[in-house]
Order: sequence, then structure tokens, then C-alpha cells
Amino acid sequence: MVKWFKITRNQYFGFFTFGVVFFILQQLPYIIMPLVPLETNVLMEMEDKIATLNIIEKILGISCIFVMCLIVRADAKRFSLQTKTEKINFSIAMAAIGAYYIGWVFYFCGYQGLALILTLLVAMPPIYYTFIGMWRKNYLLSIIGAVFLAIHIANVWVNLG
Repeated sequence: MVKWFKITRNQYFGFFTFGVVFFILQQLPYIIMPLVPLETNVLMEMEDKIATLNIIEKILGISCIFVMCLIVRADAKRFSLQTKTEKINFSIAMAAIGAYYIGWVFYFCGYQGLALILTLLVAMPPIYYTFIGMWRKNYLLSIIGAVFLAIHIANVWVNLG
């Protein structure tokens, strides 16, 4: 982890190396997808019905990744699970990514219903980023992740509902 310059009393513009790993973990199903023969691929065939909602969703999603990787707490360690709060928030983030993977297994097996997509594939990444933010005390990431959760669900619901 690198801290380049201070942006607030407790936050630095820097680089959180594990942030890249966490991003790759979230993108892994999309990396694997071309190797999985799917009869239908609802998510990749989805048409955006409200362009503004789609743009806001993309901005928030990209912002989560940038803020996770580039904003670091002044007293942050490379990887810390010292306090009970850190352990709880990290565990929730890992549970979210685990649920996300379970959702993808079902999706790849042909179960592509709206409930599955919204709960496991759409809701879990923003929850994952929100709790990574809580774990790292990167509250900007947590706020963006929470807003991303609402917008991401709304956009997919409008597009697939």
C-alpha cells in the first residue's frame, strides 16, 4: 500500500494493492463466462431502457473501484483483521462475494430468473464494496457502494422486469 498525498485529515490518495485483487475477484465470473456455453445470457442481452439510470450506475460502479484502490486511510495497514469490527466487516464482504459466486453457478446452470439475478448477481457486488469500505474505514467507498446498490438494483429491475 502506498500513500502519495493527503486529501483529508485521515485519508490519502494512494494505492491499495489488495483493492485490485478484490476487483478481480468480483470480475472473475465475467472472465470465466466466455468459457461457459450458455443457451441464454439474460444479462449480456439486456437492453437499457433508461439511459440516465444506466450512466449513473456505471459511474457509481467505476467509482467504487477507483475509491477502493486509490483512497487509503492514514493509519491503514496493508491487510488488517485486528479488531472485532474489522473482522465482522471483512466477513460480510467475503460472504457477499461468496453469495455472488453461488448466484453465478446457478446462472451458468441456466437459472436466470429475475429474483436470482437481483439478489445474488446485482445486489452482492455493491454490498461487497460497501463492506470492504467499512472494513478499511474508507467511508466514501461505503457511501458510494450503498448508493450503487440502490441504483444497480433499480436499473436491472427496470431493464429485466
